[in-house]
Amino acid sequence: MENNRRVVITGMGVVAPNGIGIDKFWDSLVHGRSGVRKITHFDASSYPCHVAAEVPNFDPTDYMDPKTARRLGRFAHFSLAAAQMAVEDSGIDFTLEDPYRVGVFIGTAIGGVDVIETQHTIFMEKGLKRLSPFTVVSSSTHSASGIIGCEFNSRGPNTTIAAGCNSGLDAAYLAYNTILLGDADIMIVGAGEAPITPYIYGAFCSSGNLSHENKEPKRALKPYDINADGMVLGEGGAILIMEELQHSLRRNTRIYGEVVSYSALNEAFDLFGINVDNGAMTLNFKQVLERGHVDVKEIDYISAHGNGILSYDVDETESIKKTFAELAYRIPVTSIKPVTGHAISVTAIYQIIASLLTIKSGIIPPTINILNPDPRCDLDYVTKGFVKKNVETILINTHGFGGRLTALILRKIDR
Repeated sequence: MENNRRVVITGMGVVAPNGIGIDKFWDSLVHGRSGVRKITHFDASSYPCHVAAEVPNFDPTDYMDPKTARRLGRFAHFSLAAAQMAVEDSGIDFTLEDPYRVGVFIGTAIGGVDVIETQHTIFMEKGLKRLSPFTVVSSSTHSASGIIGCEFNSRGPNTTIAAGCNSGLDAAYLAYNTILLGDADIMIVGAGEAPITPYIYGAFCSSGNLSHENKEPKRALKPYDINADGMVLGEGGAILIMEELQHSLRRNTRIYGEVVSYSALNEAFDLFGINVDNGAMTLNFKQVLERGHVDVKEIDYISAHGNGILSYDVDETESIKKTFAELAYRIPVTSIKPVTGHAISVTAIYQIIASLLTIKSGIIPPTINILNPDPRCDLDYVTKGFVKKNVETILINTHGFGGRLTALILRKIDR
């Protein structure tokens, strides 16, 4: 039997370094105001890298009761806060919904590592009796999915996705499939990360993948630039309400856009390095277009991964050119990471939110910090401020360590 179910996005919430709430988040993106700063969470003066995209002035008790806040790690604080915003934005009244038709999928790469670091220090200095009884729950990668399910009485599918930078987009894909298959009508979907801790930040420094631009933090992440020297670690949370189309129409709610298709592949080359000649990303782009029955001419804008690691940026650019041929030079391509930082799994949800706001507003945010483009990176990265353009169909790309590739297509809703 033909499946006529379609999946739309009806609510969004965001806690980001460049703004809490979609209005502040979007305003900073449009005007290129970076959320990258000197680290304040701990003393990083002895580290080779001193900058990150921290969420400033965030108080979890603004979004949850103090008891709940004490039992959660920072990534779950971000996730639950963003979920509260997204649910409010969607206008859903969960008392009117079948709780077994509502699910939760949350992505995270790091989880509650801040809790692990803090409690380990207490254990080593003060002993077993001083450990918090909530350590196991609050450090768990599943604590965000769990608390969101409890908060909104969601009794449908509930799980956590941990696949590095791609986790958020994977969570969106699984939610998309869950709705298409008829296993849920509403999915609370997104990601949360809080990796700016002494140990985890130090581990990223040791990996050699972070920018060493300490003098001008807001210029640290320079995608597609010949002087790009690495990514900037970020934190935050972002949540979407994904809903079956007919269900949303019965609620007479606002629809931001439709999820058209998804594709994922793996380069199978190296845990950190990439092979720009193996064509995996190009194939992934072609697959996501074919699965959505989308012609290359229909893509109005590409929300790119652009993480500031030049080999990744070059691979992405080359793959776009191979996929779109001469059209590639006429499609705006932007990376929002110089503004948001690289919040690992959350960045893909930031990209979805920014893309839906582009569809809504007809404004494409710029890619900041490109002063000297690498000769191999010669596309239209929107470097001179935002541009106005009618945008109906968007390709979103993410590229994670280990060669993980994911792509998603969003489209303005056509009822």
